[in-house]
Amino acid sequence: MKRLIVIGCWMLLAAATSWAETVYVSENIRLTVRKEPGNDKKIVSILTSGDQVNVLQFGDEWTKIKLSDDKEGWVLSRFLSTQMPSSVALKVLEKKYADLLSQSAAPQADCHRLKEENEKLAADQQNCAKQFQSLNDSYQTLKKDSQEVVKLRADYEEALIKFADQGKKLETLEAEVGKASFDQNFKWFLAGSGVLLAGFLIGLIAKRKRSYSLIR
Repeated sequence: MKRLIVIGCWMLLAAATSWAETVYVSENIRLTVRKEPGNDKKIVSILTSGDQVNVLQFGDEWTKIKLSDDKEGWVLSRFLSTQMPSSVALKVLEKKYADLLSQSAAPQADCHRLKEENEKLAADQQNCAKQFQSLNDSYQTLKKDSQEVVKLRADYEEALIKFADQGKKLETLEAEVGKASFDQNFKWFLAGSGVLLAGFLIGLIAKRKRSYSLIR
């Protein structure tokens, strides 16, 4: 039976410990933690304002607490509070503010870096726009020159065709001129030959007439 009672007490104690409430030491004091309730009892530890402790057993005058190093002791109940002291709350807020500042420094640096990158990209874009305009102008000039070259080539090929036709016509004319010249020369040859033959015949006839006259 006693064993059951001891086990029950330990279970209650464990339950009380697991459900212990966290309280704070009041502001601007140094609170002594004693081994047992009473101002004349042995001092276990000394707490300062803002220290957190876990309550194991509430009392009107004395409260049993558990320290952060797992030591247990008794303190005067009137110096404990469930509210965080304003000085501690201020320190917590100051720490949070410092953390926020340190965290905001990175976004500010990123913002500055992104701004510089944006300005660089804008400058690169402007340079690309100038290069594109220059290339477009060169392309338009080349396109115009290419059209002129194509036209010149077409004119050249047309001139070659006309030149070939003129060459053929010239050859035909030369052939015709050569033939006409040959015919003319041949006619003159025939005419000269006829004249010579006529002269020869006339001379021959005249000679015969003289011979005939002498015979008579």
